Amino acid sequence: MESPSSLPFGLHVRSLLYDFSFVSSVKLISCSYKVLRVFDFKKRSTIWDLVIGYENLVHLRYLAIPFICQPLDLERFHKLEFLVVDNGDEVEIPEILLNMVSLRHMEFKGGAYFGESSCQLATNRKSFQINILQSISVLSIHDEMDEKILRCLPNLQRLKSKLKTSLNHSFDFLNQLESLNLFFYSTNLIGLPLNLKKLRLQFGDVSRKQMEIIGRLPYLEVLKLESVVFEGEQWNTSEGEFPQLKYLKLVRVFIAEWNASSDNFPRLQLIVLNFCRNLKMIPSSLGDIPTLQKIQVYRCGQTINESAKKIEEEQKEMGNEELEVIISE
Repeated sequence: MESPSSLPFGLHVRSLLYDFSFVSSVKLISCSYKVLRVFDFKKRSTIWDLVIGYENLVHLRYLAIPFICQPLDLERFHKLEFLVVDNGDEVEIPEILLNMVSLRHMEFKGGAYFGESSCQLATNRKSFQINILQSISVLSIHDEMDEKILRCLPNLQRLKSKLKTSLNHSFDFLNQLESLNLFFYSTNLIGLPLNLKKLRLQFGDVSRKQMEIIGRLPYLEVLKLESVVFEGEQWNTSEGEFPQLKYLKLVRVFIAEWNASSDNFPRLQLIVLNFCRNLKMIPSSLGDIPTLQKIQVYRCGQTINESAKKIEEEQKEMGNEELEVIISE
């Protein structure tokens, strides 16, 4: 084990990853790393309370920390661009984060929510200085006030969120959003941003209308549906839907019938089916998609396995040797 004196030391250290095998090393921070750009301290530990002089790290661009057990003067980190908090329980997002002009990405691994003070700020959009925030994870959305705060973040590109409301909810006002990862339970999702390229829905019921909304997204390239219940356990795609979709993944979805044609997914390259034991068959016409390169099936049952093999055989008979079908249990 190295002694504290053998650790990196000096004014030119730019990046520092701590695992804290010993406590005494934390005292080096205040006097040794004032030009530090990257500080990764995300192992959850009460040792964070012993860190001395973190407020002097005013040049930080990236900060990864455990759950904050003491007040953290975030205003001093005016150059901070990335904030990662390895919290165990859901925490309130400090109001100051909505006024940090350099902050681009914030991630709360255990989840986070907007507090009352942030809601008050949202009533006056001019009070938000932030205008370059690009990603938030994992954000709990409870009511219309949370939506009002999101409307103050027009440049948001990536959002991972849990919808904890039974009210109708739309994200169509997030015009720059390209990636949405959503735990939506039984929420009535009524709108999505047209610029969306990646969509992941988990643990919810989807109606036929909602699938039509998703299918009409003009730039959607990646769609992942996990532990999702289809209305009537049926998915009927229509002509013109999913014009740019390249990657489709279904995991533990409750669907028995899937009716689709090659016209519905004209650019699809990869289909992944995991644990889809209710599904009776893969639409054979999907094999006719000229861009399709691979079908992966994992623990979906004998009928799906046979369906995938049949598609592969039919394509080989037509001279298509490029399609790869992988089946595993």
